[in-house]
Amino acid sequence: MLTKGVWASLALMMLLASGCLGLADEFAEDVDDDGKDGQTNYPNELQLATRSRSSPQLQIYDDCTVLERDLKTSLAEEMLVSLDQAGWWQFQYTWRGGWMEDGIAVGVAVDEGAPMAAESSADIDGGQTAGDSASNAGSPPSGAEREAGKDYSGTNNQEEGVDEADFLKTDGYHFYMINGKRLVILGIPEFGNVTYESNMTLEGNPMQMLLSNNSLIVISAVYSWDLVPTDPLYSLLAADVSKGWWRMQNMVKFTVIDITNRSAPSISRELYLEGNYLTGRLINSTVRLVTHSNAQIHDLQTYPQLPNDYWQMDKENQIIAWDTAIGVAIAHNTQVIDALSLADFAPRIHERTSTGAIRDLPAFGADCSEFAAASDSIGRGFTTITSIDLLGDLSYEVDHIASTWATVYASSDMLLLAEPANDWWWYWRNDGYEDASNIHAFDISADGATTYIGSGRVNGTVQDQFSLSEYDGYIRIASTSDQWGRWWLDQGEEEWRGPENHVFVLSPSETGTEELIEVGHIGGIAEGERLWSSRFIGDKGYLVTFRNVDPLWTIDLSDPANPTVMGELEVPGVSTYIHPLDEGHLLTIGLAGREGGGLDWGKTQISLFDVTNFSDPRLAASQLLSPAEPDGKGSWSSWSYSEATYEHKAFTYWAPKELLAVPLSTNRYVHDTMVIDGRTY
Repeated sequence: MLTKGVWASLALMMLLASGCLGLADEFAEDVDDDGKDGQTNYPNELQLATRSRSSPQLQIYDDCTVLERDLKTSLAEEMLVSLDQAGWWQFQYTWRGGWMEDGIAVGVAVDEGAPMAAESSADIDGGQTAGDSASNAGSPPSGAEREAGKDYSGTNNQEEGVDEADFLKTDGYHFYMINGKRLVILGIPEFGNVTYESNMTLEGNPMQMLLSNNSLIVISAVYSWDLVPTDPLYSLLAADVSKGWWRMQNMVKFTVIDITNRSAPSISRELYLEGNYLTGRLINSTVRLVTHSNAQIHDLQTYPQLPNDYWQMDKENQIIAWDTAIGVAIAHNTQVIDALSLADFAPRIHERTSTGAIRDLPAFGADCSEFAAASDSIGRGFTTITSIDLLGDLSYEVDHIASTWATVYASSDMLLLAEPANDWWWYWRNDGYEDASNIHAFDISADGATTYIGSGRVNGTVQDQFSLSEYDGYIRIASTSDQWGRWWLDQGEEEWRGPENHVFVLSPSETGTEELIEVGHIGGIAEGERLWSSRFIGDKGYLVTFRNVDPLWTIDLSDPANPTVMGELEVPGVSTYIHPLDEGHLLTIGLAGREGGGLDWGKTQISLFDVTNFSDPRLAASQLLSPAEPDGKGSWSSWSYSEATYEHKAFTYWAPKELLAVPLSTNRYVHDTMVIDGRTY
């Protein structure tokens, strides 16, 4: 729950649009052969609402009507952008060189008199509380105490004390493994000896799990295409089966399993949340599961319905027909959007009862205080944080944050969400804005509580969870601006130089506002390259960028206000994951380099870097992981690939024995010739 004390000072100052669409009377003047003169760039260009950036701070809703209005207005503008894009493509490939005197312009009408959301002291609290369940308190099996990290390894977590969900878990006495649709529990009475305890068939497609004392939480995906009409979930996902339309394509299922008796595990609770699974974290007894949903709105037209003889028309009549069809599509979409309710946008929650029946749980409270959004990024996508208390009565709470797909990081004290500052459609014909990321910070230091701290914004995009870090209260972010190479935009006389990399340091405001203030920044790192991997360790940072060679950058963060590049090392290939061995050494995995630059995508490589001299990093050793060259004189080729190059939980370094274990897939093709009876094969 985003607790009340912190949210009390939030003032919701969202200016609301009415949600209705209107047809304007004016359209572009003459358009020349390039389609760039007059008021528009192409025939039938639509008049879109002004889109500008304001604060990234999350603002809480205290009125469901206001939330519904904002969602409808955003959807209306997204719909117009889709139709406008269709018109642009039509111009590029069909009408280019033509012109049009009359047309149609469309915009979202803004109701200046619409009420603003009042200042809110409510908290984002989800409001859903579990029914009575037995406590899962318990102790591990008897015997000599086995210590994680000393006697056995666990998940390769980014931060100490923050367990990440994985498909294999162990408590030192048992293995818990997801194998297909089954949960398999194996006993370890003594090291080197494994016994079978039990297995349980799980619903859907199990992906990951978290382990806490005598409780397992298994996260599964339940896909619509796997359901049969007799399944109660079928009718929940299918909004209109007769038309083949699904409200949501899938749900995320959270199964809480009591494993007090490892030989006979039992299900304590089954929850279903519409959307897709992002990640899960366990700190002490609190599980936080992060999902993302994007409402599928039925019957919206993002492309006009053209007459059957459209492609036989001449260009002038095609433009007229297109213009008419656009107007019909907008009128149709207006009716669809006006008929929507909040329930069409909000991710729904369901529970399977002890009888096997499915019951709906309230998706939102009376005042919608479980919803929040940055004022300029409201959209139909929601990132949901579900918090489950494993030591209490299995109560849970959900918090919905309007956002696009987010990157999640957690230390023992802070959870960070990094999301693109705006959705894809926001940038259409809005070229003055570069890519940027919103950073939302939450205090999770208290068991069972998720408290909003504040939000900030940084240039560029965030690659993955290792691009984020919290240390001594400071937030560090590695990002790449212009990562996607928007060279097609009008840069004037300035030549496009390619991507640029940054390290930002943010700190919560001390003035009582929910802001993350930029206290330090270093940019211009490896211009023309982009980040492939990052790692923040204490007051040090490591970046790997790539274009033709692989530079390892060392960053001094001991002064948060003055992050400084200390060293750079160029080596062939690229590292995609960085693992600290000790204070002076890094172990990385990635792709090997080719002679003359570039990557050999068929060769996996591990590298050992000596960073004892932080200003002068050195490559201590490297090793290719690939099939051995075959005997004989035949030509050969091979490739190797490791899941650990993109999934850090597949990377296991066992420090007590200085051993590295990574999965590796290899293939070798050998070509040779032989002569039999005078014929060459």
